Amino acid sequence: MVRIKNTLGIDIGGTGIKAGFLPGPGPQVLNFNNYPTPQKSDKLIILLKKIIKDFKQQYPIKKIGVGCPGPLDLKKGIVVKTPHLPLWGWNIQKTIKAISKLPVYLDNDANVFVLAESYWGAGCKYKHVIGLTLGTGLGGGIIINKKIYHGHGNAGEFGYMLIKQGGRRGLLGNKGSAQEYVRIGQLFKSNFIKKNCNIDIKKLSETYNQKTNLVWKKYGRTLGYITASLSHILDPDIIIFGGQITKAWPRFKKHLYTTYLKNCILPKPPVLALSKLGDQAGVIGAALLTINTKNGCDY
Repeated sequence: MVRIKNTLGIDIGGTGIKAGFLPGPGPQVLNFNNYPTPQKSDKLIILLKKIIKDFKQQYPIKKIGVGCPGPLDLKKGIVVKTPHLPLWGWNIQKTIKAISKLPVYLDNDANVFVLAESYWGAGCKYKHVIGLTLGTGLGGGIIINKKIYHGHGNAGEFGYMLIKQGGRRGLLGNKGSAQEYVRIGQLFKSNFIKKNCNIDIKKLSETYNQKTNLVWKKYGRTLGYITASLSHILDPDIIIFGGQITKAWPRFKKHLYTTYLKNCILPKPPVLALSKLGDQAGVIGAALLTINTKNGCDY
């Protein structure tokens, strides 16, 4: 039986940093918080110090699990490069250890999301689980028999799967990667939003007109093609969707399913499901790193 005990989970994302205390043994999260992600490394470190200090004052924390966008060097605890955070080359594991004076376990943010879902969420009844996080970019993770599959270290970077030769240039310099075609903010701005503005997913999910419907249709169809391709490559039991964009699930679900089922050639297409753990999935998965294996991962 999985038993978390006195663990702080931290889920670092491009737009928000989520944190919560898990007393154990199950997925209960106390004092769950979401903080805007600073766009400068020094301010991000200051925020992490504040988060850890505040939680240590309230709870008997014994260890910390951290989910962070990658690619990562998991053996060294380094963020190799990530398009949405000022952390290139930063040893995040060493930094958080120094701040907290506690054991720290690190993995990709999408990996920790799907790890949590495989234990206590939509994938709890399945052995082979894929997770897709729909947010600032497109993240992914692979779970085999309740363990994260890393490959050489960074398996599951589905957002960087190349789907169009010579296509749009990504933030890391590559052209034609999948996530460049499902950046919902870019889709809305390129289609009908003329001025620079923040994309309010909740507002846009509640707005019905010809233009917004067209964008969500395009988004759902593209995601359907990506999902079908992943099914062909990995043939999992289930594919679970999470992230802020799933708040607009009713707007693109039909288009996703139609495209997916039309193009998936497998005799038994994998089940598609929404996250059951919601915004807390990354924090729960980060905490699970501390017990998943003796090193918090499978390499």
